Amino acid sequence: MITAGLSSVARIKQGYERFPYPGTDRRALAKSSGSMPALAWMQAIGRPGGAPIRRVLVAGCGTGAEAFGLRENLPKAEIVAVDFSPRSIAVARRLQREMAAAAGSGAGAGAGAGARKPITFLVGDLTDARLAEKLGDDFDLITCHGVVSYIPQPGRALKKMAGCLAKGGALYLGVNGAGHPATALRPWLAKFGVAVDSLRDERRVRDLLRLWDALHDDDLGELATMPASYLASDVCGAWFNNWSLAQWRAEARRSGWEVAGTAILPAALRLAMEDDRHVPLYPAGVAELAERLDDVRPAGFHRIMMRRAVRRGGEPSVRWTGLYTVRVKAGVARFFAGALSVRFETKLTTREAALLGILLEEKMAPTGWVEAWIRSESGRRRLWEWAALGVVAGVDSD
Repeated sequence: MITAGLSSVARIKQGYERFPYPGTDRRALAKSSGSMPALAWMQAIGRPGGAPIRRVLVAGCGTGAEAFGLRENLPKAEIVAVDFSPRSIAVARRLQREMAAAAGSGAGAGAGAGARKPITFLVGDLTDARLAEKLGDDFDLITCHGVVSYIPQPGRALKKMAGCLAKGGALYLGVNGAGHPATALRPWLAKFGVAVDSLRDERRVRDLLRLWDALHDDDLGELATMPASYLASDVCGAWFNNWSLAQWRAEARRSGWEVAGTAILPAALRLAMEDDRHVPLYPAGVAELAERLDDVRPAGFHRIMMRRAVRRGGEPSVRWTGLYTVRVKAGVARFFAGALSVRFETKLTTREAALLGILLEEKMAPTGWVEAWIRSESGRRRLWEWAALGVVAGVDSD
């Protein structure tokens, strides 16, 4: 039980000490590992054309699910994982030792896994004024998944993480949206006398969750079957920031960040493109476009790529993200992104097809390439669509 009379921060910490997230064994980690977006998308939208990732900070690592997943994809990178729960860090360190032992004996992780550089697990607070001093200020990628939604001062954490970023680095932020089912679930449970700012994993609570499951079909899944660690963080907890994308974007801008893209935007825009229904959205920028679509259908969870906000001296350069394969035949370009499960096609003039070919070969748009498109309204809209779908991304020239 969570102790009454403590501050929100203390109660949050006590909750995670009692129920480490996502769990204390390798099965719990495996179930949680699929909730992160593809690393290819993070790199393409956050660091288009960037050098290989050298250092990664997992901000709010819990018992290590995201950190271990990143290790599989980035075997040579240095990974630092931090969490304010000493018990969670202790569990993560133990699991790492178990995995290394299993790999060394030839079981589990596969040949050569034991030689991978160990993840550095540290106890730390994301709102600590000395965060960059303690962890470093040269991380190419920071991932913060399902963390700042439960911090009373999310802006403070965002500012401190900004100080840990290398030039050209990016932040992946996974946060609760206004459509998160717990927004309605918490007051509903409270009507039955359930203390929703703490968790008693008892039969009555499970019975109420079974009733909720029977009446709802949403992205939380079968709540009655969820482990106590999940319920303690996503349903019963001391603090919640279930915000719209507009609110998160505003908080990020105050903290020195700009939204580079969201994982749901390409699929949402692709749906709106049927019969050109997306035309009224033009020419909203990528961040504003994602915000407007979220206003129509509030997401339960946002997966956002952010870069440090900078003052630009001119138009950003355009780079091919590499997310899509493309085939051009008979004046039609067909695009497919496996990481996004998005497919679309575009009619091109002979000149436009030639310009696309140049970008595919050069990867970075050469001088005059953007100007050749923006001479016409149709060309400007084509680039706008490609940026929103993640085909191309803007890169600051400085």
